[in-house]
Amino acid sequence: MADESIIRTVKNPKLTLIAFQLRNNLALGDEPVETADHLWKKCQELGKILNCPPLETLINRLYQHQGKIGFPPREDDISNDYVELLKPDRFLHFNAIPDPDKPQLKGEVYPLQIHDTYAIDITFRRPEAVVNLSEFNYFLNPNYCLLPDNIQSDLGQTLILFAEPLLSESDHYQDFANACVEALFPSSDAQRLLANSPLVGELFGSPIFEYNTGEYNLSRQIHLLIWFNCSPQTQMLEEQGNYYELLVNLLCCRNKILYSYTQARWCYQQAKDLYKQLLPKVENLKKLPQDLTEKLEFLKQELILIPQSSCEYGEYIQHIKLHLNTIKTNLKNYQYYLNQLYELLILEDNLPFFKRFETRTKNKFIEQINVDLGYLIPGQNLFSELINTIRGLVEIEQAEIDRSLEKTIAILGVSLGVGGIAASTFSGYVERPLIDSNQSLSKIFTHPGIFAFLLSVAFTLVTGLLTAKFLCYRGRK
Repeated sequence: MADESIIRTVKNPKLTLIAFQLRNNLALGDEPVETADHLWKKCQELGKILNCPPLETLINRLYQHQGKIGFPPREDDISNDYVELLKPDRFLHFNAIPDPDKPQLKGEVYPLQIHDTYAIDITFRRPEAVVNLSEFNYFLNPNYCLLPDNIQSDLGQTLILFAEPLLSESDHYQDFANACVEALFPSSDAQRLLANSPLVGELFGSPIFEYNTGEYNLSRQIHLLIWFNCSPQTQMLEEQGNYYELLVNLLCCRNKILYSYTQARWCYQQAKDLYKQLLPKVENLKKLPQDLTEKLEFLKQELILIPQSSCEYGEYIQHIKLHLNTIKTNLKNYQYYLNQLYELLILEDNLPFFKRFETRTKNKFIEQINVDLGYLIPGQNLFSELINTIRGLVEIEQAEIDRSLEKTIAILGVSLGVGGIAASTFSGYVERPLIDSNQSLSKIFTHPGIFAFLLSVAFTLVTGLLTAKFLCYRGRK
């Protein structure tokens, strides 16, 4: 933690938010996703909160193509890989409406489209002013409005503080940077950022520090760069801004890699849960009901549910492969922009945190996703084997039920046929009324019609029994 007994001040401070929001995805093609305009709507909210009308109306000033902000991305058109969305002015400068009880806010907004992604640069500044660190919350991050919890961009954000530190003799740059963290953030967030020592580099002859809370979840991750202006050369090269487009592209690639990694890991967890649900179903096949009808009904129900799970499982694997491809593509772009940025550096400059992220992507993110796929892909075979097994069982059980039905029909057919023949044999003798009121009961059963009927029933029963035994014997053979 920074020494609170030292009163620290900076000169010409500015705090820049660079946030990213997905405009297009593979599923919708040229049509922007539902949340594409989130950053522009967030500017409207900030404009109302900060009493700054230009921010409120930014969304109405942005360039539109066919009624949609920006352009549909084209793989073969590099002209929309970095598009400024304000025309003809590149920046929208703003001043908040003066409030006698609060310092006036000043700054500018710089909206962009980088291929399939919107980006926004919102900068608050105090030019030519010496500012106590305790005033940061008023001038540079009013009410912590630039924090991830408030901005909530789906591809995350980076905050960059650029200022000239007015150090005392007993102070050090890293202690000063830690004090800036405590001034810019609520205590809970500052503690998260200061839990690990920052990575230290040098850019245009001045120290630069990277702080990171370390979460992969971009809606919670705080990524902060503190760059001190310690020499006239730093001031000149920063004002020239040749580094800026490369830095924004670099950060965009970084955040897309993190986003794709978190999405791939989420898909892995969902697929893993589906696989866990599959294992009990394998055990259930060993405990099928004895009743043929119940068994067949159970198997048919599983034959409906398991292919659905198998389809979802396959979709998750496909999504993971797409996220892996996105990471590899953005890693190549990241390496390109980093190499371009290094060409602008002066002697003794170094940006180790950017190099470290490159290494981490190769050795951690890509490797982990390949391991995940190595676990999941064999599971597709288990789904297929289980489905084929159940289909086979259904066919067997259905055939068994069909054979049982055929036996019943055969028995009834033969029995009724023989019984009918027997009855017709005696039908010619039926020439008088079936029952005479003067006949005794014993003579009624000797009547040819009654006798024919009883004989038919007897033949039917005996023939049915013999037919059933014959079919059973043939089935055993």
